[in-house]
Amino acid sequence: MRVKICGTATLADLLCAVAAGADAVGFLMGITHATQDAVSCAEAAAMIATLPPFIEPVAVTHLQKSEDLIKLAGVSHCATLQIQDMVARKDIAEVRSALPYLRIVKAVHVTDESAVAAAKYFSNAADAIILDTRTAERLGGTGIPHDWAISARIVEECSVPVILAGGLTPENVAEAVRCVRPYAVDVHTGVKRNGVRDPERTRAFVAKARAAHL
Repeated sequence: MRVKICGTATLADLLCAVAAGADAVGFLMGITHATQDAVSCAEAAAMIATLPPFIEPVAVTHLQKSEDLIKLAGVSHCATLQIQDMVARKDIAEVRSALPYLRIVKAVHVTDESAVAAAKYFSNAADAIILDTRTAERLGGTGIPHDWAISARIVEECSVPVILAGGLTPENVAEAVRCVRPYAVDVHTGVKRNGVRDPERTRAFVAKARAAHL
């Protein structure tokens, strides 16, 4: 099971994720909704320069226009772009044309059964789908799980890898993996303690995700 740790805001956050054995680290940039862990492209690039081999840097953004997405990915030096807000498939195509090396992940917020159709729609444009939870104020990082039965349907019916996010913690990630059978899992607030990324919870999350039996 692959694991992404999102909301990397400081070098201490980055080192915590690396030490825990994360496969990918997410940097929140180009943010239009509430979050406590946003960084600039320059700050992300400086942290990414210290990453050891085989750990993927992911730009997580609320931006929607292709020109803004292209600039963000290029300046931050991220190898993967995670688009959290709504975006037209033509804009995804323009980003792919400009940056052919870039892997593109499109977020689908699982609010009801309509998420199944949305995931299928974007699977024709993106390299992967990430299933997340949203509120009126937040496009992710809510700490709230969604309906894993819907997520499991999406995994079964989608033609691209599906990543599970939304309210995952060390306490529930194994059950989530068994229920949904995703390609990977993604955590942000679930590995924090008192608002700060916690090494013990981060290590436990990675270990329990990988030990879960599909």
